[in-house]
Amino acid sequence: MARWQAGPDEDMHQGWDGEGEEPVEPPPPVDFFAPITPEQDQHPTFKVLVNDPRYSPARELIAAMMRYHKDVDGNFVQQFQTVGFDARLWELYLFAAFTELGFVQTGDGVAPDFVMASLRGSLGVEATTANPPQGVPVPPAPTADTLQDYLENYVPIKLARTLKKKLRKPEPYWQAEGMENVPFAIAVQDFHAPGAMTMIVPAATEYAFGVRHSMREGVRQVEWIADHRRGDVVEPSGFFRLPAGENVSAVIVNPQGTLVKFNRLGFIAGFGDRRVRMVRHGVRRHDGAADPRPRPFVDQVHEPGYAETWVEGMVVLHNPGARIPLDPDLLPGATHEFLEPDGRIMSRLPNEPPPYFSRTAVFIEGDAEGDADVQED
Repeated sequence: MARWQAGPDEDMHQGWDGEGEEPVEPPPPVDFFAPITPEQDQHPTFKVLVNDPRYSPARELIAAMMRYHKDVDGNFVQQFQTVGFDARLWELYLFAAFTELGFVQTGDGVAPDFVMASLRGSLGVEATTANPPQGVPVPPAPTADTLQDYLENYVPIKLARTLKKKLRKPEPYWQAEGMENVPFAIAVQDFHAPGAMTMIVPAATEYAFGVRHSMREGVRQVEWIADHRRGDVVEPSGFFRLPAGENVSAVIVNPQGTLVKFNRLGFIAGFGDRRVRMVRHGVRRHDGAADPRPRPFVDQVHEPGYAETWVEGMVVLHNPGARIPLDPDLLPGATHEFLEPDGRIMSRLPNEPPPYFSRTAVFIEGDAEGDADVQED
C-alpha cells in the first residue's frame, strides 16, 4: 500500500528562514513508469499506459500524482508495473476522489489504507479488489443464457470472498490507531475479468444487502437472498449481516474507477497529447417523477465545456446495522443507497445523476475510425 498526502510540506515551499534546523531536501519523485521489471512480466494495461499516445493524458496525470506518494510497503512500483496494476490504480483513484472531496490523510497508510479527515468529519477506508483466479483460465464471458446466473451468483461470490478477507483480519481495521469513533468503509473494485467492473453495482448491492429487486408483470418484487451458489461453492448473502459486519459502516464501489477515467480527467486538466480525442456515450440515471427512464447521452470529452468529477459514479452502500453509521454528507457527489426494513432500497442521488454505464472511444485526431480504443467505464 502507498501512503498518500494532500501535497508537499508547506515549509518546503516557504524556504528556510535561517533559524532552527535546516530542512532536509525531499527525495526526487519516483518515476513509476521507468521499467524495473522484464517486459514479459509487465501488466498489459501498464504497457498501454506507457507506450500508447492515446493514453498520454492518464500517464502524465498519474506521474503528477506520484509526487505525493510515499511507498509504505516498498513494493508499490513493482506492483504497479506487474500483477498489482489494477489494485494500485484503484488506490490511486480513491486518493484522487478523496482529495477532491477535501480529505487529508491523518493515518500512516498501513491499515486501513486511508484514515482521513475533512471539514465534514473523519473516515477510514480500506481498498481491495476482486482479481482474476490464479492458476486457472479466466471464465468465459457470460452469454445471454448464463448472464443471470453470472450476475446473481458468480460475481457476488467473488465479491464475498474479497470482502470477507477484510472482515476477518486478525487486527481489525476499525480498531486501528486513529479509528476510534470513526466510520469504516471498504472500497472494492472488480477486476476478475475484463470489463467486470461494469457489473459491480448490482452485484455488490445484492450481496451487501442480501436483497434482490425484480419486476414481474409490471410489479416490483422484493426477495431476501439466503445465499449465492455456483456449482459446489456457496456463500451466504448479506455481507452486513455477517459476524463483525456491524463494524463496516459502508461498502464503496465505482464502476468508473478505471484507467479511462484518468484519461478523461487528465485531458481536461491539460495533460497529454492535445490531439487525443475522446467520445463518451452511454445511459445516464434519471430521477424525474413523470418519466424516470434512463437517458442516453453522448459527450465530446475533448470539447470545451466537458466536465467530470472523480467522485462521479461512486456508489455508497450503507450498512443499516452499522455500529458507527457513515454520514452521507461526508461523500457529497456520490450515490448513497440505504436498505429499509421491508427490503426497499432508498437512493440519495447527487445533483447530477451519474451514468448507469458508459463507453469511451479514445483516438488521435486524424486517425481512422477503426483505430479508436473503446473502453467500458
